[in-house]
Amino acid sequence: MTGATREVRLAQFERMLRMRRFEEMVIRLAQKHEYIGRQHLHIGHEATGSAVAMAMQPGDKIHTTHRNHGYVIATGADPGRAFAEILGRNDGLNGGKGGSWHLCDVSTGMLSTSAMVGGSIALATGAAYGLKLQGAKNISFAHFGDGTLDEGVCYEALNLASLFELPVLFVCENNSKAGQRPSSMLAAARLRDIPQALQIENMIVDGADADAARVMFAQAAERVRSTGKPVFVECTLERWPGSHQVTAAFPTGVTDLALAFEQEKISGKHAEWIKSSDPILRATRAFVESGTATRDELAALDARVTTLMEDARAFAEASPFPEPAAAFSGVFA
Repeated sequence: MTGATREVRLAQFERMLRMRRFEEMVIRLAQKHEYIGRQHLHIGHEATGSAVAMAMQPGDKIHTTHRNHGYVIATGADPGRAFAEILGRNDGLNGGKGGSWHLCDVSTGMLSTSAMVGGSIALATGAAYGLKLQGAKNISFAHFGDGTLDEGVCYEALNLASLFELPVLFVCENNSKAGQRPSSMLAAARLRDIPQALQIENMIVDGADADAARVMFAQAAERVRSTGKPVFVECTLERWPGSHQVTAAFPTGVTDLALAFEQEKISGKHAEWIKSSDPILRATRAFVESGTATRDELAALDARVTTLMEDARAFAEASPFPEPAAAFSGVFA
């Protein structure tokens, strides 16, 4: 995008790399520590998650779904403490009690993540109501998938946000595509028909295009801030083949930035996803072709991020498990 500076584009790319390398390390952790169980990974959604995080301001709030790791990292959580949480360790972001599906960091504005489909949209709408009552200038972000639109609470949340003019930005990651197992079973022709019927301004963006997503969410967030009213953004994505990790694996391999320019080396049954739908490789190509950075510069950035994640893993695995008595702290009764 011609209006973006080199610094802005590279800052987004670094967030995207942190998200991707974090998730790839989660796969390695799950291969070694089987007790951590099933993972819902955010691979393939990095352009959207990084764009949302860049649109946030100090004091803003965000609630996400079980596909939460990417947003946790993009909004600035310490990756070592995030890995420790997934491993159930004492130094985890939530003391080892939340695990993968409830990973959050209040210090970055991420109040909670919910494994309950529809949980995030209700909580984020409630947060927006709280911000309005306080007279705050901040806004709330609700991250959810297209499957959430099957839930009754979604309509209640959207309706209340519209009726009470709440400052909430609804971020719908639509990763259902013809031929794949659908995430939702809507009779509506378009997801956007739902917020439109409730008089909520709505937009759509290619969720795998880093520049387009960054610009869209900057505009959408500013719209919410200036009007105090909700906005709904649908992000179109193609689901990564390994998004539901029952058995920890790398179905498309470990990400290699060089493949952005050497597509003839891409093979296998998921080759098309790697070639056309991987936001990391798409951004790599776009940034080099536009002169934003050289291949060597992006490779060096990737190496620094990879080292960061290796150090974060070492920190997490060195962290002890909580003492049994910790089970009684931080609870109502």
